[in-house]
Amino acid sequence: MGKKQRKKRENTKSLKLKLYELKDNRIARFVALYLIYISIFTGLYLLLKEDLEFLRNLTAGTFSYMMSSLGVANTVTENLLLFEEGAPALKVIDECTGIYEVLVYSSCVMAYTTTYQKKLMGIAFGIPVILGINMVRLICLGFVGIWYPDMFDYVHYYLWQVTLILIIVLVVLIWIEKIVKS
Repeated sequence: MGKKQRKKRENTKSLKLKLYELKDNRIARFVALYLIYISIFTGLYLLLKEDLEFLRNLTAGTFSYMMSSLGVANTVTENLLLFEEGAPALKVIDECTGIYEVLVYSSCVMAYTTTYQKKLMGIAFGIPVILGINMVRLICLGFVGIWYPDMFDYVHYYLWQVTLILIIVLVVLIWIEKIVKS
C-alpha cells in the first residue's frame, strides 16, 4: 500500500472518529439538558404537589363524563369513581393524571437542540396529545376493571406503562419530524 493510500485511509478514519465524537457530544448535551430539565420540572411538581388536587379532580371528572358517555353508569366524588356495575372503585391519583408523562415529554422537548419557538410548538402540540392518550388509557382501564377485573393489575402496571413510554417517544419523534425539521 502506497503512502497516499495510507494517508487517505488515516484521514478517513480520523474524519469518522470526529463525526462520531460530534454525534456523541450532541447526545451527551441532550442527556445533560434532559437531566437538568427533568430535575427542575420534578422540583416544581414536588413544590406544587399539594396544590394539584384540582388536576386529580379534573381528571376524575373528565374520566367519569367519558365513561358515562360510553354508557357506563358511575358516580364521582372528588377523585374517586364508583361504578354501579360492581367493578372496584377507581381512585385518581397523581400518576393517573398524566403529569409524569407531561414532565418527561416536556423535558425531552426542552433538551432538544432547536429554537424556543419550535420548543413551545412542541409543548403546545404534545401535552394535549399525551393527556388525550392518558384519558384513553383511563377509559380502557375502566372497562378492564368492569369486564376483566382479574386482568386489571397487569393491564394497569405493565401493558399501559410500557405503552406510555413508547407513546412519549413517538410524540417526540413526530414533533421532531413535523415541526423541528420543517
